[in-house]
Amino acid sequence: MQGIINPSQTVSLTSSADCYDKPGLPLLQISNQSCDAIIALQGAQLLEFTRKDGTNLLWLSPHAIFAEGKAIRGGIPVCLPWFGINHQDPSKPKHGFVRNQDWHLIAIHEPDTETTELVFAYTACEEDLKLFPHAFSAQLTLRLSHLIDIQLQVSNHSDSDAEFSWALHSYHPVETLADAGVSGLAGLNYLDNLQGLKSVNQAGDIRFHGEVDRVYESVPTRQQITGTPNLTITGENCPTAIVWNPGAANAAAMTDVGEEIHQQFICVERGAAFADSWILGSGESRSARLQIAKTTSE
Repeated sequence: MQGIINPSQTVSLTSSADCYDKPGLPLLQISNQSCDAIIALQGAQLLEFTRKDGTNLLWLSPHAIFAEGKAIRGGIPVCLPWFGINHQDPSKPKHGFVRNQDWHLIAIHEPDTETTELVFAYTACEEDLKLFPHAFSAQLTLRLSHLIDIQLQVSNHSDSDAEFSWALHSYHPVETLADAGVSGLAGLNYLDNLQGLKSVNQAGDIRFHGEVDRVYESVPTRQQITGTPNLTITGENCPTAIVWNPGAANAAAMTDVGEEIHQQFICVERGAAFADSWILGSGESRSARLQIAKTTSE
């Protein structure tokens, strides 16, 4: 099957039918001494990650759709080569197109019994050039141990400068939405998508008392999700943070979310979007790194 190499001691081939009773997509199942995880080859999307102590770092919608070419609601979709609505042509797919296409698994490394590393590659095809007129490739390295460690590299193979905006659109579980918060962004201005991208100052931690859709530019390296579980998010060369929860009305109208399901998650995403977007020259590559970990008192 395209995109599959031989499985390893900790990596096995499965499917959405086997894992979720929803036929449609091939999946990879990872189990080492630190964690259990599930990855979709479509989008190289990490869907689930559970530490051996039982802590879930990611949320996957119970109503997620597993179909070729359809976005999977949850985990960590890779939004690329643009984030959000394409402002030059809003008719183009939201969040780009690589999250809805198969990536190639090109390597599996197992440096020790507690760590599994998977390397995925994506190369834009001729059809992609109709949506984004710059030849490019991307490589995503998922290093899974007691934490999630992701490295994304983007390369411009075209003859001219190309603008890339992207995000690792991570969904995180919360036990009680009203008690959840996000720290590490206080005092910054954000673009409020509920007010036409109006610039608003963030006072204190972010709380969720209704729909939240905000873009923070030039952010500090680290943010924390407070509540249950407590998570720490650390980004290198990820200057943008996006914080999102659809709120009750939007969630009820979304087939792959549903009524009251918004109470189960928040998105705290890192990437490079809006004024932080990457401009890559011909032949230039750039990389970023994201770590998601259980917050400890150490």
